[in-house]
Amino acid sequence: MKKRALVSVSDKTGVVDFCKSLVKNGYEIISTGGTYKLLRESGVDAIEIDEVTKFPECFEGRVKTLNPYVHGGILHRRDKQSHLDQAKELGVEPIDLVCVNLYPFKATIERTDDFDDIIENIDIGGPAMVRSAAKNFDAVLIVTNVEDYSVVIDAIENEKNTKEFRRGFMIKAYEHTAAYDSMIANYMNERFNSGFGEKQFIVGEKVMDTRYGENPHQKGALYEFDKHFTNNFKTLKGEASFNNLNDLNGAIKIASAFGDDNAVCITKHGNPCGFAIRDNLVDAYTEALKCDPVSAFGGVVAVNGVVNKELAQKMNEIFLEVVIAGRITEEAQEVFAAKKRIKL
Repeated sequence: MKKRALVSVSDKTGVVDFCKSLVKNGYEIISTGGTYKLLRESGVDAIEIDEVTKFPECFEGRVKTLNPYVHGGILHRRDKQSHLDQAKELGVEPIDLVCVNLYPFKATIERTDDFDDIIENIDIGGPAMVRSAAKNFDAVLIVTNVEDYSVVIDAIENEKNTKEFRRGFMIKAYEHTAAYDSMIANYMNERFNSGFGEKQFIVGEKVMDTRYGENPHQKGALYEFDKHFTNNFKTLKGEASFNNLNDLNGAIKIASAFGDDNAVCITKHGNPCGFAIRDNLVDAYTEALKCDPVSAFGGVVAVNGVVNKELAQKMNEIFLEVVIAGRITEEAQEVFAAKKRIKL
């Protein structure tokens, strides 16, 4: 039996090639609205959602996929005979892959304050399809990220579309809808309750796993908000540990709190153990080190400015775990290269 994929995306990056690859691998494509139009114009033989729902899109597109032929096709269990019999009786055909990304709510609230426009960019049918497909991951593959298209095609072509594979995408799907709804709830509370609603949601994106957590038997990872780490930090050497990142957080906040002053802060185990401001950064580091040179050994140094060759040579006189600065010159990086364990 030919497999069926339901494709309805707001971000249309790569969707044409993705669907062409699905067709090549024996999938029938069902699609909606603008996605359907783009696919047809691009030579993909897609079926419009109306043919499946037996009901037209209505209310200016507010209702398209909220239909038992869609959700029944996604949700009925393939391993339960009563479900298969009922699907046959009702004329519900299975949907094996759902590819959905949601209306751009974040981009909308950044673009406009028009509440009517904002309301229209709250997706309803999309999250419902994502959640349905994720719930039935035993049989259905849910795809919510354009960056996963090539991985999905590879899995389909190489018989790797296993339950374990789909389980990973199920988790991504629920993360996707949870983050989406959290963003909407936070926005509404900010707009109408001065940011103090009954609930407040914090949603981070994983940047990286750390080798371990605070202790070797624990796991650890770094999460960021609004791409803060990705946009503001660059790793030049080594891999920061969980404890390094914790120390960095405190050191940066202290060293950067003094405007353009030549400030240096040294931290160890979450506590500042050295700080100084001087006319130049070499002197500032030297004075900061004098505060507690024993604790500074193996510490984290934050420099409010540029680390040059001279400062790097001074720092290399003791073992330091991490050096972070506004900039570390190439000459300084060459000096630090002699220290295998230091992270920049």
